[in-house]
Amino acid sequence: MNVLRVLANPKPVEKSASLKIEQAFMEALRARHPDAQVETIDLYRDEVPLIDEKVLPAHFGAPPADEETARKMARRGAILQQFMGADLVVIATPMWNFNAPPMLKAWIDTVLVAGKTFRYTAAGPEGLAKGKKVVLCIASGGVYEGATAALDTLTPMLKTQLGFIGITDVAELRAPGQGSGGDKAKASTAAAVAQARTAAAAF
Repeated sequence: MNVLRVLANPKPVEKSASLKIEQAFMEALRARHPDAQVETIDLYRDEVPLIDEKVLPAHFGAPPADEETARKMARRGAILQQFMGADLVVIATPMWNFNAPPMLKAWIDTVLVAGKTFRYTAAGPEGLAKGKKVVLCIASGGVYEGATAALDTLTPMLKTQLGFIGITDVAELRAPGQGSGGDKAKASTAAAVAQARTAAAAF
């Protein structure tokens, strides 16, 4: 099994509920699959070139405008290959302002590439990353259920993007209510960590 860890939180583990969930899941997964090949991309420490004025046309197939753009495109290609080589992708992310941290969006923009992870056909778009599984480890300040569920735009966005490239096997591990602080936040994290350990048994 090839596993890719995608870490989208700039905080250290001890200060991040989403990273604690991911850590618990990975510890249990490694215990179950000691031969698993694991790679990590830390989106706030490893380079993820943003789409800018020069990268944009190159992203759509134009020759790179200069050496620096060519270097950025090579790096983006390496990130894409890392993603394509994974059987299981584990994404740890907080919810910021109801959506994704900017570097997670940058990573998504790097792996959603026409002709690589999806293609357009006469019958409509077709995902080319079928067969992969994804685990989302999400922490949020609020609790978005019932009347407030629509405020969570992070989860639908990720599921839409992943579904577009053919990934529909997506598990969610959540620690909501972190904004409450104190015992409530700790209890939410502890429950998600326990769920993560249990969820690893399914892989």
